[in-house]
Amino acid sequence: MTEAIPGNPTIEAYTGPLDLSRPHFVGVGGAALSGLARLLAELGHQVSGSDVCDSATLTALRRAGVRVQVGYDEAFIRDASCVVHASVAQIAPVVRAARAAGIPVVQRAQVLDQVAVGRRLVAVAGSHGKSTTAGMLAHILRTLGQDPTYLIGADLTGPESGAHLGRSELLVAEASQRDRSFHFLTPSVAVVTNVTDGKPESSISHADMLREYVTFGCRTAANGVLVVCADCVGAAVAAEVIADERPDLTVLRYGRDRTADVRFLDVCAEGWSASAVVRMPHGAQVRLTLPTPAVHHLDNAAAAMTCAVALGLDPTEVAGAVSTFAGVRRRFEHLDTRAGVTVIDSCAGHPHQIAADLEAARTLALGRVFVVFRPSGHARVGVFGERIGRVLANHADHVLLLDGHDTPPDGHPRVDPTVIVARLREGSYFLPAGPDEAARVITRMAGRGDVVLTMGPDDVTSYSAAILDKLSCPSEVTLSA
Repeated sequence: MTEAIPGNPTIEAYTGPLDLSRPHFVGVGGAALSGLARLLAELGHQVSGSDVCDSATLTALRRAGVRVQVGYDEAFIRDASCVVHASVAQIAPVVRAARAAGIPVVQRAQVLDQVAVGRRLVAVAGSHGKSTTAGMLAHILRTLGQDPTYLIGADLTGPESGAHLGRSELLVAEASQRDRSFHFLTPSVAVVTNVTDGKPESSISHADMLREYVTFGCRTAANGVLVVCADCVGAAVAAEVIADERPDLTVLRYGRDRTADVRFLDVCAEGWSASAVVRMPHGAQVRLTLPTPAVHHLDNAAAAMTCAVALGLDPTEVAGAVSTFAGVRRRFEHLDTRAGVTVIDSCAGHPHQIAADLEAARTLALGRVFVVFRPSGHARVGVFGERIGRVLANHADHVLLLDGHDTPPDGHPRVDPTVIVARLREGSYFLPAGPDEAARVITRMAGRGDVVLTMGPDDVTSYSAAILDKLSCPSEVTLSA
């Protein structure tokens, strides 16, 4: 049995019985699927997967018992009980082959929903902040002895990976709004970090997006909990509608707004830390300190703390636990400081994210802020290009602008990154041809106390690696005064 996924004519959602005995994951090397594949392998399923190229992630999956192939071939899915995907647009040939063979094609969330059977699911949704919030909550629960199962769409920077099979009944997972897949979930605790125009490639209106989040919240289990950011207008509006439709739910709001149940009373950032005094629902106040200058991560911490307290944990112990959270890969991740230059990596691509990370970098910098930036998508440059240019011009001293990340769809003209360049100050930007040239520019211009951010899709990490290599070679470094 199937039903159409709105906005995606290439695929229909399978809604029949789901056999997970031999799942095949298409795009298994991606952050959304690799952890789920590893988790199913740990649960004893015969898991296979494929991806376009080999990677360290695929090597790790092989070690975990997942049978992995490079490339996409119909033969790979011949024995599969189902085909699992995270992105409709990338798997059309495999979809056609699976349909021809009578093999169900399912979304990641459908598999997650099956894994959640018999567990209490905490599903973290939102336009931004899902990985950090889910990672913080998983860390809090593990630190306080709960041992949850968790599935996070990124690796953590501490000893934990982005997936873990725990012994308790708790399951913490990201809930993606892509293709409305979070509508397959029935969480005990539903979290909405924010609702913004963060995905221009989805081509839906803000009103439709709000309705999608309302549907997600209304799918919360009977007498469950909804955790929502009070400072985001979209999230607050969605929460009001959900509360009206589901009066059995407990709605907990967090943030700076006076309506917040978990409310920031004081926020500051100094050096490598951000802190706040937080008033909890019953009036108790705790101090929250994070080992990062990224003040916006306090919002993620408040969401995680609200969930943890809703699950029955002590607020003071929760605040202490989250203060030891090492972070999530590529979320304002401190890579190293060499020759006095601090290098930080970020996956930010939306103007709000870019501004937040650059503001955090500015609090650290004793000198200037450099950013090596690659736009993260054709659609995003088309919609946000001018705003991105303004943010870079206002918050960075020097910008190294790279080519866009993807190829535009057939029939669409390529969006020239000069729409971003047009907003930058003359003499403040460079257009390096590759990692080596970018590294030469940085080592020639940067000085002690400066901060360098590499920002954009995952392949930008090759630039941070090249920059750190150059900074490690005294003969290559010409530190400016």
